[in-house]
Amino acid sequence: MVERMMRGWSHRVLMFMVAACAVFVSTAQFVVTVQDADGLPVPYAHIAWQPLNASQEGGLLVLDAKGEGAIPLNDATQSGEVVVRVSFVGFATITDTVKLNVASTLRFTLRPTSLGLPEFVVTGQYAPASPDKAVHRVRVIDATQIQRMAANNLGDALRNELNIRLSQDNQLGTSMSMQGLGGQNVKLLIDGVPVIGRQDGNIDLAQIDLTGIDRVEVVEGPLSVNYGTNALAGTINLITRKGGGRPATLKGSAYAEHIGRLNTTITGTRHWGNNDVVLTAGRNFFAGWDPRHTGLVDLTPALADTNRFQQWKPREQYLGRLSYRHIGERWDFGYKAEAMHDVITNRGMPRAPYYETAFDERYTTIRLDNAITTERRFAPGQKLNALVAHNRYVRHSNLFYRDLTTLSEQLVDASSEQDTSGFTLTNVRATFAQARDSARVNFEAGIDFNLETGSGPRIGDGEESIGDYAVLASAEYRPVERVTIRPGVRYAHNTRYGAPVVPSLNVRWQLNEGFTLRGSYANGFRAPSLKELYLFFVDVNHDIVGNTELEAERSHNFSGALAYRHAKDKGVYTSEISLFHNSIDDLITLAQISATEYSYVNVGEYRTTGGSIGAGWDNGHWVISCGAALTGRYDELAAATNSPYLFTSEVRGSVTKQWLRKGWSGSVFWKWQDRLNNYALLEDGSLGRTFMSAFHMADATLTKRVWGGRLALTGGCKNLFDVKNLDASASGGAHSGGGLSVPMSTGRLAFVRIELDLKRDSK
Repeated sequence: MVERMMRGWSHRVLMFMVAACAVFVSTAQFVVTVQDADGLPVPYAHIAWQPLNASQEGGLLVLDAKGEGAIPLNDATQSGEVVVRVSFVGFATITDTVKLNVASTLRFTLRPTSLGLPEFVVTGQYAPASPDKAVHRVRVIDATQIQRMAANNLGDALRNELNIRLSQDNQLGTSMSMQGLGGQNVKLLIDGVPVIGRQDGNIDLAQIDLTGIDRVEVVEGPLSVNYGTNALAGTINLITRKGGGRPATLKGSAYAEHIGRLNTTITGTRHWGNNDVVLTAGRNFFAGWDPRHTGLVDLTPALADTNRFQQWKPREQYLGRLSYRHIGERWDFGYKAEAMHDVITNRGMPRAPYYETAFDERYTTIRLDNAITTERRFAPGQKLNALVAHNRYVRHSNLFYRDLTTLSEQLVDASSEQDTSGFTLTNVRATFAQARDSARVNFEAGIDFNLETGSGPRIGDGEESIGDYAVLASAEYRPVERVTIRPGVRYAHNTRYGAPVVPSLNVRWQLNEGFTLRGSYANGFRAPSLKELYLFFVDVNHDIVGNTELEAERSHNFSGALAYRHAKDKGVYTSEISLFHNSIDDLITLAQISATEYSYVNVGEYRTTGGSIGAGWDNGHWVISCGAALTGRYDELAAATNSPYLFTSEVRGSVTKQWLRKGWSGSVFWKWQDRLNNYALLEDGSLGRTFMSAFHMADATLTKRVWGGRLALTGGCKNLFDVKNLDASASGGAHSGGGLSVPMSTGRLAFVRIELDLKRDSK
């Protein structure tokens, strides 16, 4: 009897111990604490964890204000190994593999570091590198910032940047200038492949949709050694999304504005083995807008009266992108195809005397881009990169005669009113680079072949071509650990012009842990485009002819920047001051050469000089930045006045507040642009000053994430100061029509965006 009682008691004790152990394992065992080097907690640090067993699901944990939290694991994974990644802005990320049944508490100590940066940049680099280690000064607009701004196209993303000024033509779209130089001097790339299709020398930024774009890298100053012609003022490289990071993802979004804009996109990714596929499709629709309109857009059928004419033209875009990538042990292979179909409709006023007919213009743009890329890795730090790309751009300009009673239409039988122009670019690029952290000397050498063709009734004899075949080389030499010197040179054979040898020199000096000094000199070269040489565009509204006697532009650029970055307390403080000077010989511009005729001419020497200053603070909850810039312009016409340099300034600021545990974030972006001064030849032949008035632009957005972060709801207001048309003292070009104002924006508008992001894990 006693023996049975003892056995029963021992069984109960054993069961109690097992239960106690189970409770211990399920609670204290999985507690995670994060502290800094002084032993103080790091509030709201991020813990990402993933069991090594691929069949189990990982997750993301945000710790509480005491730097504590618990990882919710099930019984099947309590005895397995788990990869844990601990991160927070201003600290070095820790990645470790742990067994959760060994220690009752997981404790991590984070060390301060100058982080808070995008992980890497690739534009102009031998290998992917963090921006603070890049020899060039690279600004990055990442996917998070694009989302905060609710940016739909490249123009939206650049609107808040210093030293970049946007302008608007309601037929030709959104154009830009950088460092006081026009868009024809800015190289625009997508994954390193040049974008073609310039109108009046500019790429329409509204045609560059940001769906599927991972980040935008902006390099101010010439990268002519790397990318050749058009890279005098700077280079903008859009990096597309290469994979979803999961076996399968599906992301859809819808964006709407109260003035009649509706954009819908969907992106799917698939990963298997060493392969990634990304497929994106979308439609962007804009019903058109006019300052006479108030309130919400009315999409119901309306009378064909004077309201059919709209200052901001109706627009419809269809876009698609297919990306495939295979990653091997030594070889990577990729293919990318992009397509875009864009239609702008300019509805004319009803014609007197009966107002039953009207003339409508329709501008249709088609882009088809293809690129094959490959990478071969050799010894550590050595690799060969190559790409072959072929881009096609076609633009149809048609005039229709529309019957407003039957709504039928027919093409106007006049060759001068109908035009189809097409351009192609074939780009072959290959570079071999060595980029070893421990090496005193690294280098890059390669080839860059470009063949551009243009065809159409307004292009010379109907078809013209220009080739640029270049070899390039540069080296990075570190005489001491903190100093990097990078000389470079490019030699090209241009089929139309005697291209010079283009040199460059960049220096990066890490003064200490916080300060970085950069300086550079670069020589630039830009051959005239096919349109500048051969365009013949004469109708009732235009009289523009090309100039086959144009000289190529040559430039000298000097720039310097001092950057400071410091991880302080629980955040990162950054500041920077920069200066630049550009001197261009034989600048090409569109000029009025008679009462009605415009042509492209060389204007002799042209200079821009200026600088910027900025600062920022990021602690993961508050992201604050501000800055100011000053740009001066000078040309030979201005030398006839007492103030040859015309200066314009700009100021910007942004504030973002994130409530990480609640899933909320809110942002405000603001930029003020000073009055833009210029000189022009007036009708009486005298030299006069023109200007475009100063203005403020500001946006406010608020985002809420629900359903475990899968669903994001964003709303806000753009153009808070209700900017529409800017006052201008005189006409500014072939498309201005002599008006006293120029369009800038559609006025204050409200918008909403819904994003759904679904991910499937391995099973």
